[in-house]
Amino acid sequence: MMFDKLLAFIHALLDKSIPANDGVYWGNLEMMKPYAGWYDYIKNMFTNMGWGTIFLIVASALFWTGVYIVIIRRLHLDHAPSMPWVCLCMNFSWEFQFAFLVPYPEPITRWGIYLWVVFDFVMYILDLRYGKLFFKKRFKEEANTFTYYFVKVGLFAVIFITILMMNPQWPKLPDSPMFAAYLMNAIMSLLFCVHMFSKETVEGLSIWVAWFKFLGTLAPTCIGIYWMPGQYFVYCLAAICAIGDICYIYLLTKRFHKFGLNPYTRKPLKGKEDVYEQTMAALAEYKERSAAFKFSTAK
Repeated sequence: MMFDKLLAFIHALLDKSIPANDGVYWGNLEMMKPYAGWYDYIKNMFTNMGWGTIFLIVASALFWTGVYIVIIRRLHLDHAPSMPWVCLCMNFSWEFQFAFLVPYPEPITRWGIYLWVVFDFVMYILDLRYGKLFFKKRFKEEANTFTYYFVKVGLFAVIFITILMMNPQWPKLPDSPMFAAYLMNAIMSLLFCVHMFSKETVEGLSIWVAWFKFLGTLAPTCIGIYWMPGQYFVYCLAAICAIGDICYIYLLTKRFHKFGLNPYTRKPLKGKEDVYEQTMAALAEYKERSAAFKFSTAK
């Protein structure tokens, strides 16, 4: 009885807090009116959801918050990129736009996106700071200060504009927020695997990022199957995300074992203590090189 009253209170609160679909303003600039189908879907789901949907929404939010916190921690500890740059740009672009340019209709989720934008900004700055050595290893003699910032900032601009064109302000793409999110997630799942193989050892890598990303994407997939049946294109993208994430977990586990580390505790594996010591020395040496690295002056 008490839980029923609590659920009714949540529904009433959300119903009052979701504004009318009257269009969106960015400062004094009037954006196009978001697609009514997307708006109605959000309003219908959030004002009629049960405890199962609430659990999945909270779980997804917590898991993705965990992804960002672990990535920031690994960036700080290892001085190495912990997330592919393309993935970071996609996340930052999507979350910034749905926080400020075309705000998410439901306010509680929108405030969560505000928090994610802060995390994105921290990751962006740390990656710019500690990604120079990684960039040098990939581009070799072409790498200098100009090309580094040109490629990184330029790629962000391209991705930002691309995702902006998929926003719900464009009525020709009615379910674009969901399509864009799952398409980006599918690309991310594959890029994380590629990113892992470009590492010297396990600098910047974490099995928790892999698990949190997998579970944080699985939860909204379950919500979408229930609330939006028949979205087979999204189901295919979700399947690609799940398969890619599972592959990444498997490959990452093997990589940690190869270098003598337990992927969950980062402690030595039994019988591989010598390999573990070598790996830890390599991680410390990489951190020192990354912290001291500066591009040579372009000729």
